Amino acid sequence: MNATIVQGVVVALIVGWATWSALRRLLPQTSRRCIARVLGWFDRPALPDAWRRRARAWQPRSSQGGSCGTGCASCGGCGGADLARADPGPRPLVFTPGSRRKDGGARDPQG
Repeated sequence: MNATIVQGVVVALIVGWATWSALRRLLPQTSRRCIARVLGWFDRPALPDAWRRRARAWQPRSSQGGSCGTGCASCGGCGGADLARADPGPRPLVFTPGSRRKDGGARDPQG
């Protein structure tokens, strides 16, 4: 194989994987529906039983359709329901000069 073809294939795989990961992270319900639809094509009586079993095993688990604000923990990215309901309100930003702080970043006035 030519090195250019191999390079193109590797870049395409990396871009495809990054797109897939972003889709699953940012649009979890949409990605679950797409996965279920594609795997539904493989769960047909005309296809071999091994493909049908694999398609059923890879079907995404159904969730209650919550979002990140509900605390449902379906995506694993949010805390419990008590954290989702607690609205601390607007908080002011306080910047401390880097010479006073060892890490050089901004600090949270409430934390």
